[in-house]
Amino acid sequence: MTAFSMESAVEISQTGNDYMNHETFSPLSDLPEGTRARVHALHLSGGMRRRLQDLGLVAGTRVSCIQRAAAGDPTAYRIRGAIIALRSDDAAQIEIGVDT
Repeated sequence: MTAFSMESAVEISQTGNDYMNHETFSPLSDLPEGTRARVHALHLSGGMRRRLQDLGLVAGTRVSCIQRAAAGDPTAYRIRGAIIALRSDDAAQIEIGVDT
């Protein structure tokens, strides 16, 4: 599991006076407790994708990692004011980027 940090998520390169953001994305399952990010994409299908979309988990949604279970699975996330527990396998299919 890799750590999620601002340094690993955004690389700013300068060419003359032009700045370019090169945003990289990580799986939601890598988001550390107490941090937040924005959803970039859902790589789930079927009923699970539909349920998460119905809860408001769509591209651009802010998500925070609230707490991991003692064994590491599931993890509680705050999504649009609701606390949702997701298994690591499902969270790994949700792509996140830096919360701006």
